[in-house]
Amino acid sequence: MEDKLKETLRNLETEYSGKSFQGVIELVKREKINDDDLLKQIEDLSLKRFRERVLFTLGVPLGNLLESAVTMVALVMAFQINSDWMLYISALVLMTTLHPISHYVTGYMSGIRFTHYYLNGPAKIEPTLRIDHFSYLKASGKKRALMHVSGVIGTLAGPIISALIALMKAKREYGYR
Repeated sequence: MEDKLKETLRNLETEYSGKSFQGVIELVKREKINDDDLLKQIEDLSLKRFRERVLFTLGVPLGNLLESAVTMVALVMAFQINSDWMLYISALVLMTTLHPISHYVTGYMSGIRFTHYYLNGPAKIEPTLRIDHFSYLKASGKKRALMHVSGVIGTLAGPIISALIALMKAKREYGYR
């Protein structure tokens, strides 16, 4: 089976089909194929396609630094600026920054690596991490699922954090308990 998949990937190098590529990945995951040569071939093809499609990227350390800095600025501004609008803005910023940071931290702890930050999403302004397919497919299904779910948790944390800041401010201002 691995030889057939390798041949399919070689064919995809010249006549790429996203559907066929995803089919290979799904088969590798379903059958728990752990052939290093095949996984490297998947990563190489994926990285080649990524470089063809994406113009602007950042390295993961710099991307994490920027995400963390923007997160801290949003938190400080939410605490310091006494405006409902600032709380809304901080919720949106935190939703955007905590999502990839959550993926990164959980992936790192699970052995899943990332190669780049790039802009993606509906408006092409959401920072996104590119997964290293080799390490992703080496990880167990549970670790992959946990890495995916962590992004949702990070996204949900943004508005919750902003709501907690709003409650703390209201308690301080109005003496609520």
